[in-house]
Amino acid sequence: MNTATSPTHTASEAPCNMRRLESLHQRIAALRLQSEACTPDCPVRSLPMARVFTIPKKRRDVLVSDRDVSKRDEKIFAVLKERGEMRLLGAGASEDMAAAIGKLHVSHPNFSTAVNYILGEEMLARQNKAALCGLRILLHGAPGIGKTDFCLSLADLLGLPAEVISMSSSQASAQLGGSEEYWSNSQPGAVWKKIIQGTHANPLFVLDEVDKAPTNWGDPLGALFQLLEQKSAAIFCDKSVPWLPVNASLVNWIATANDVEKLHPALRSRFIEVEVQAPSEVDLMNLMQRLYQGMLTEFSLNERFPPELDMREKTRLLRTNVREAKQLLRRALARALRENRNELSIHDPGNLPATPRRIGFL
Repeated sequence: MNTATSPTHTASEAPCNMRRLESLHQRIAALRLQSEACTPDCPVRSLPMARVFTIPKKRRDVLVSDRDVSKRDEKIFAVLKERGEMRLLGAGASEDMAAAIGKLHVSHPNFSTAVNYILGEEMLARQNKAALCGLRILLHGAPGIGKTDFCLSLADLLGLPAEVISMSSSQASAQLGGSEEYWSNSQPGAVWKKIIQGTHANPLFVLDEVDKAPTNWGDPLGALFQLLEQKSAAIFCDKSVPWLPVNASLVNWIATANDVEKLHPALRSRFIEVEVQAPSEVDLMNLMQRLYQGMLTEFSLNERFPPELDMREKTRLLRTNVREAKQLLRRALARALRENRNELSIHDPGNLPATPRRIGFL
């Protein structure tokens, strides 16, 4: 009797053992992600995680005769199993996070409207003890007022992995949504790569100059119509991996534009639009001081030069843009070191523009 019941008992345990093994694989994958994302300044072991896809039991509903496609699918499956179905949720809403975001009021005072909106989203997320996810912001205004710089500063404060995509040089929607799988060199797009091959479920994408996306070939903005809608983004399928729905609804998006009138109304309606004004002269003076302090710290010169940049030198820098200001500050520091001086002289007629112009960010 014992011999007869033993095989039955073993068979009943098999599914349970498989589930335990799968759970173990998921825990190992989660630890690997935490290890990848963890830095001395940003411990992530306490971060929550979200499921961004489910590994299908089979690659296709139908057999695939193309050997190259089959091999490619096998490689993708290996990546999925290795990295697991879960991804980290960074930028957890908290008082500390709100304080970090609030710093942008000082560093980017002409972005107060955008900062206040993000602080509102943080407060809503805090009510659910959640993370900052699903931002869809369109910053527009004159060139050189700091839109891209603001986005990168925000990503740094949030502690999220960020990727800047220059839409002016994008040729087709494949950059975001992948290329059709029937191409021999088919590749997943930036969203799939950032989520599947990355560590976070809510990374930050900066779409720079969306109003300059070329329209003569392909549609670089086409994938955004799905990615910016909450429900459709939750089942996003990259064209290169059409059999794997991915939850991209948690991704944060910030786009920049000079002229929003060039964008399709349906695309604009998916964003919260924020018009950014040029900074005031007082704000520009403060910017010059921050650039100077940053350069002193970068080159370990805080003990060598005065902590405050001379007002005369600040005024001279107001005639330049940010890139030129940084170059002039760097040259002035180098020249002062060569000449064994402890003060800067920005005055360099060969480098200053012939006519004054308002400064802005790049």
